[in-house]
Amino acid sequence: MTGTPLAADQLVRDCPQKQSAVAWPLPVDAWLDQLLDQARAAGENTTRKELAAAIIASTRMSGARLGKVLRWYRTVTVRDMLPTPEGENVVPIARHRPGPRRPSAPLQQ
Repeated sequence: MTGTPLAADQLVRDCPQKQSAVAWPLPVDAWLDQLLDQARAAGENTTRKELAAAIIASTRMSGARLGKVLRWYRTVTVRDMLPTPEGENVVPIARHRPGPRRPSAPLQQ
């Protein structure tokens, strides 16, 4: 097996990095921003990259559970994920330029 050898006791956050080309729907991106705001409000000095990596690293699911999550994802609506103003049928999604983002005010749920 070829690859990069890693010390088993090395902190994951200190391991060599690999660029991951992930493109996802705007509501998922907006949800990541909301989670980032929550983490920062709880006193965590973190980034979108670290938060997404932590969520993925902490996920342990059986194949059956992964299938259930995938089926949920394939049917979830924008309204199900993001706060929707009462009586409205449109959810505004902020678009951001690439690069670091300043903390924003947390959205109320």
